[in-house]
Amino acid sequence: MAPFASLSSSSNKRKPEGGHDEQPFKKSAGTRSFWMVQYRAPQQKKHKTWDDDGVLEVVGARATLWDMTNQKITDGPVKDADSLCEGSPLFVGGKELEIDCAVSRDDFLSGKCFGRGNMASAVLPALPPATKTYAPPRPMGGGSTKSKPFVQLESVNLVAHFNSDSLRSRTPPPLQALETSYWTVTWRKVEQTKKNKTWEGDAFLSMVGTTATLIGENGKQLGSRTWNDSTQPGQIMHISGREIQLGNRVKRVQLPSLFGGEDTADGSQSQTTDHESVNVSVVETKAFVPPAAFYGKKQRQADEPLHDPKAEGAIIMRAPSKEHQQVHNKRNNPIVSVVIDPYLARHLRPHQVEGVKFMYESVMGMRAHEGFGCILADEMGMGKSLQTITLIWTLLKQNPYSSRTGSVGKVLVVCPVTLLNNWKKEFNKWLGRDRLNVFVGDKDKAVIKQFLNSKAEVLIIGYEKLRTVISDLAYCVPPIGLIVCDEGHRLKSANNKSNKMFEALRTKRRVILSGTPIQNDLGEFHAMADFCNPGLLDDYNTFRKIYEAPILKSRAPGCSKKDLEEGEARSARLHAIAQSFVLRREAGILSNYLPPKHEYTVFVSLTELQQRMFSVLLADRNINRLTHSHTANALAMIRTCTKLSTSPMLLKHKPDARDEAMEDAISLIPGGTASEDMSISGKLLVVDQLLTYLVKHTEEKVILVSHFTSTLNVIESYCKKKRYNYHRLDGQTQSAKRQEHVDHFNRTSQKQCFLFLLSTKAGGVGLNLVGASRLVLIDSDWNPSHDLQAMARIHRDGQKKPVFIYRLLSTGTIDEKIFQRQVTKLGLSDSLMKQGQVGGAPSKTDSFSAQELRDLFTVHSTTDCNTHDLLMCTCHLNKDDEDINADEDDHGDDSSDEEQHPGFVVASTINPKKLSKADKNRRKADLQSLAEWMHISCLSAESRETIRDEALRSISATSCVQSLRATADNDSAGDTVSEDNRGGDKSIPCGVISFLFEKSSL
Repeated sequence: MAPFASLSSSSNKRKPEGGHDEQPFKKSAGTRSFWMVQYRAPQQKKHKTWDDDGVLEVVGARATLWDMTNQKITDGPVKDADSLCEGSPLFVGGKELEIDCAVSRDDFLSGKCFGRGNMASAVLPALPPATKTYAPPRPMGGGSTKSKPFVQLESVNLVAHFNSDSLRSRTPPPLQALETSYWTVTWRKVEQTKKNKTWEGDAFLSMVGTTATLIGENGKQLGSRTWNDSTQPGQIMHISGREIQLGNRVKRVQLPSLFGGEDTADGSQSQTTDHESVNVSVVETKAFVPPAAFYGKKQRQADEPLHDPKAEGAIIMRAPSKEHQQVHNKRNNPIVSVVIDPYLARHLRPHQVEGVKFMYESVMGMRAHEGFGCILADEMGMGKSLQTITLIWTLLKQNPYSSRTGSVGKVLVVCPVTLLNNWKKEFNKWLGRDRLNVFVGDKDKAVIKQFLNSKAEVLIIGYEKLRTVISDLAYCVPPIGLIVCDEGHRLKSANNKSNKMFEALRTKRRVILSGTPIQNDLGEFHAMADFCNPGLLDDYNTFRKIYEAPILKSRAPGCSKKDLEEGEARSARLHAIAQSFVLRREAGILSNYLPPKHEYTVFVSLTELQQRMFSVLLADRNINRLTHSHTANALAMIRTCTKLSTSPMLLKHKPDARDEAMEDAISLIPGGTASEDMSISGKLLVVDQLLTYLVKHTEEKVILVSHFTSTLNVIESYCKKKRYNYHRLDGQTQSAKRQEHVDHFNRTSQKQCFLFLLSTKAGGVGLNLVGASRLVLIDSDWNPSHDLQAMARIHRDGQKKPVFIYRLLSTGTIDEKIFQRQVTKLGLSDSLMKQGQVGGAPSKTDSFSAQELRDLFTVHSTTDCNTHDLLMCTCHLNKDDEDINADEDDHGDDSSDEEQHPGFVVASTINPKKLSKADKNRRKADLQSLAEWMHISCLSAESRETIRDEALRSISATSCVQSLRATADNDSAGDTVSEDNRGGDKSIPCGVISFLFEKSSL
């Protein structure tokens, strides 16, 4: 029997006064009873849970279960129907039930127990048939009438009258006669088995007469029951499987919107009191509408761009051509304008906008070359990271052929492991933490594989870690659509592991970021070009035959006119091809955005101890043995000379096997010399003087860079002795601490952290150390990119002070030879990267001839700068000397071109003036780029005054004067190597700044 149906057993007689039997829930055979219950399907759990609430109708020995939406669930026989009470368990029609509370007949008939009490839309029972015929009222005539005694009216059930259509549209009168109150409550589920139970949430309770209704914080009705007891704060009751405790009494307006606002019968606004009546107006139930439907953005059409291309300052990417559409738009999707997100566009500088457009056109296949890759070769500090992030964000969110999907689904960013956190920080800096899901692959393989099917769109991973998971990344969903290789010069060999591993991915869109794309030869350029655009320059053998060999042949001294013309033509052709997929800009264009940069190549003379040790190590018998022995022995001696040029203490702590010459040289170090003693090294002596000056006269901070951790150990001991606060970052620094050290150094003052000790190989790339305004490169590397990367750490976005960069070289030693070789290699890179330049020197290999080894092991102790001598520069000569020098060059004997130095010549006796004309021209051409620098001899008081840097000008003058005084007072100075081989040319003080190359962005 469905609820609200007319009860056949109901009597036509009017009920006794009060409208109820005195015991309405007393059961007997054939009687009906109604109960609020909880039900569930049979469960085998240890801790069982109820499925939902319902209403149980019991008629005799059968029961029917209804859900809270008035839908029948099941029915069946019930045992002991007369003994049912609150808490009784029973089983009906395959459902387990537990009685919660009794429900009155009126509540069942009106639908109130279903949460729809007093709703006009409820299905109501039909009116019972009339028992008497209609009798018209007796007319009020003159006849006498017998007055009847007063009969008190009794309450009747008016719900039946709602069957009438005329009454259905009316608003029922408010139940003002019933006491109404509202409470705050806390609730928890009854089945909690904890020893110390806790409350699970807050809600509200509406008490209307004897009906208690539990209302959630969102306005949803959670259940109801009949409550005949009093209500007071702290009272406990149970409603629909929840135990609730009453809190404070509140006004109705404090309840959720479900109970807000009520209109009075006459339309006037009702007064809000603690005892307001229940709103019984008809409420139409509507389907749930998610907030995004009215708070979210309107869904774009297929031909609608993501950002307004007509907005002020909008940066619009190049639209695809008709030829491009024929190849890449087979489905004829609408063409959509791709606009850079204004959130990023406002940060882009003009050169960065150009870079983003260049990369976008390259990876979308819109440029002249065949392929979907490019090389962004901007110098360090020009914002390659921001340009790349803008490209990634644009490709992920926009597509020229559809605005609803991106051009790529996932992006792979590969970088040195030291830059993982730096890249993540850059993404968060420019896009925030919520716009883009970034996954950092610094954990084990199992964790990184979570990226395959995750919502993360960008994976940042190191080159070494990528090798372990590259095969798994081929199954990403969606697939990786773009690969970005930061510091891409690591891909300089086509056969190395880093290059080979990318063959597992079928990604055609590839971008290389490198501030130094060509470090040694054109073969490296071919490897990177082939990575970005496979097959564009053919295989390496073909490339070498067509381009590399003719270009290098044309740059050789004394080449024929035919070779020169052919080489220039091939170079111009290669440059034209490279211009389509290579973009390089110099940092000079940032002069309007960044403070000025002053670069100094500082030549420091050796101390007496260093000179004596060099004379022992580079004795004639040792050099002759090295030139005829295995190359490894020569390389070991090169490394030894490099360390000795920095500090003699580096040899003392050297763990390598020592030969007799090494032991003799180390024995010259005075006993008891501490590792932090800076006075035994010319370069470290200058570092000490510079730091002392900066602490005393400025608030600036300094970065000290070295290629050797042993050098950093000496500097660290010195810092502890001087009590300088510092951070150190090298290969032993934990990955989690790297970015922490950088951030702390950048935001603190000089007193809190004065120095940052940096290893070039561990942290010389990608870091932003703008907290310092001065950088000192203590030693140099054969690869120029390592030094250039290290020196670019401070002159970048965020720098507020003028920048000073010092490269320290020991005068006349192997330091200068390394520097000269770097200049030669950079000339090769510039000749290809810069438009219109085809000159430069031929590349050198990594091996050395016997003559080159002799030159490397030559110590020029009688010159203030051997590099300046090779330039044959006349900047410090008077007019008479210039005329004599020019006359010698013009009228020199041509036969000297064929002059050869017989055998080994004492190092200090090689005079640039006596070199052959061919050698002069060759070496001058190698170092031609140094002619752009300002040349300053620090041994001249007049020249020292032209130094822009006040700190360098002060310490060079002071150290020079002090050294000259010490030399004058020390008669034993003539025993040194420099005095023996001076040849009467000039006397160079020991341990002073002898010469400077200066270049400024001003």
